[in-house]
Amino acid sequence: MLHTTEAEEIESSRIEIEKLFSEKKNISEYDAIVCFSGGKDSTYTLKLAKEKYNLNVLSFTLDNGFISPAAFKNIEKVVSKLGIDHITYRPSYKFMKGLYRVSSLENIYNPKTLTRISANCNSCISIVNITALRIALEKNIPFILAGFTLGQIPSNTIYYQNNYKFFEESRKPILDKLKSRLGDDVSRYMEISKNLVEQSQNYPFNINLLCLEDITENEIVEKILPLGWKKPGDVDGCSTNCRINAFNNYVHTYKFGYSPYELELSHLIRKNLLSREEAMDKLLDQPQDQINFAKAELNIDDSMLLKP
Repeated sequence: MLHTTEAEEIESSRIEIEKLFSEKKNISEYDAIVCFSGGKDSTYTLKLAKEKYNLNVLSFTLDNGFISPAAFKNIEKVVSKLGIDHITYRPSYKFMKGLYRVSSLENIYNPKTLTRISANCNSCISIVNITALRIALEKNIPFILAGFTLGQIPSNTIYYQNNYKFFEESRKPILDKLKSRLGDDVSRYMEISKNLVEQSQNYPFNINLLCLEDITENEIVEKILPLGWKKPGDVDGCSTNCRINAFNNYVHTYKFGYSPYELELSHLIRKNLLSREEAMDKLLDQPQDQINFAKAELNIDDSMLLKP
């Protein structure tokens, strides 16, 4: 059962989000940009945005070099079925491999930051967030939508208004570390130009629609199957789009002694949206061939991994 405080947070967020949609729809070319990985959660978020909230959306995919080919097929089928505009952005594969290698081998992030997420996922999502914000500012899009659940984020971040200047200041120590290892390309992929920031009048709101839904994973899958979505066969039990995720979990578990998905899965169990047995199956489904594939791509072996 939900704690009262979380239930109240969800309902309050629902009211505010619906009010924001009412006020800010139809003021720009697009009402929202949806961060669309091709996974089940972002697919359902895209469906909600289009069909439940009637938003005119632009979907955006970051191709990190490790997206499952089946996930790309899902992306193509879903955007075609929903009839929406879509763009894919692929940073240099050399840069992405360097970013993942550094994030895996060095202590770039504060361990408290990694309670709910692996270091590599954090690095990847940073690029997703910055790219989505850049597009939103360039096109004056009022909303950025993502498919996070309350197990992945705290309830006070179901929605919030972006503030890049504050965001930039808080990220500076991390970006300085990355720049010292990877060079000036970090700025290109993980920062926004001062000119764009200074000329922007309004920052978009980040909204996680999935947090408002009381729905199980199986129910999500049932609702997106008519869009042509199929679960990829080359990913681990905790992902439905990314082939490096098993390796990310492997590194995180080695360093911290637990999976980055444990908090999310525990939250779903408490809400009766997932059984303990289903959660354990997910945590144990970490294919060794995917871990070995990532090790080879990133030129990493176990002797290089260090505990924080």
